[in-house]
Amino acid sequence: MINQYDYYCPKCDSKLNTNNKVVFNIRRSSDEMIKLFLDPKPMSYNFICEPEPIAAFIENEIVDFSCPHCDKSLESDKYSKFVEIILKVTENVVFEVFFSRIYGDHKTYVGIEDFEEEYGDKISKH
Repeated sequence: MINQYDYYCPKCDSKLNTNNKVVFNIRRSSDEMIKLFLDPKPMSYNFICEPEPIAAFIENEIVDFSCPHCDKSLESDKYSKFVEIILKVTENVVFEVFFSRIYGDHKTYVGIEDFEEEYGDKISKH
């Protein structure tokens, strides 16, 4: 079992964790820009926004995630409806992590090469 979850940007390799949260810049469908703080544990979909959103998130709203360091998009090249980040357990133990960009869609994949472990509601990659 993994006790510490250290996440990294796949584009610039900067650490995304701060104060026991995973930090992202997000752009909502309304073009509103917000900093989003997620719980680092898979299956936990708790989050905090700064500043508070102007309007509540809408079910099925697609949110664009970017790295707070390099500002590059974290949309997965493999699965366009998912964010892709890296989980480093050690320098030699690295996992790809995919989670849904769709608000209310609680789907997360943790994988290494051909193996993927699923978390959340009934999983569908497309």
